[in-house]
Amino acid sequence: MSSAVAALTNTLSTLTLHSVAHTHKATHLSTGAIAAVAIAAIAVVCCLAWAIVRLTAFEPRWTQSLRHSVAEAGFRASATWSEFSDWARLGR
Repeated sequence: MSSAVAALTNTLSTLTLHSVAHTHKATHLSTGAIAAVAIAAIAVVCCLAWAIVRLTAFEPRWTQSLRHSVAEAGFRASATWSEFSDWARLGR
């Protein structure tokens, strides 16, 4: 009878170890995944801060002049690029 108990114990321990090995899943996150989540969290916080500022209509005086300066620079850059592309086309 003791050999039957030993065989039963060996069978149960083997089954237990076997089932544990299949249910264990790796939960390791890569460094890239953690960095991506951190960047996404920073982007969300920045977007929320921007939304709050826009909803409260907070607009300092320097933002109006900055907006005008950036628009002017874009206009001049596009005109310069247009002149350059015309010059390059004529040279062919």
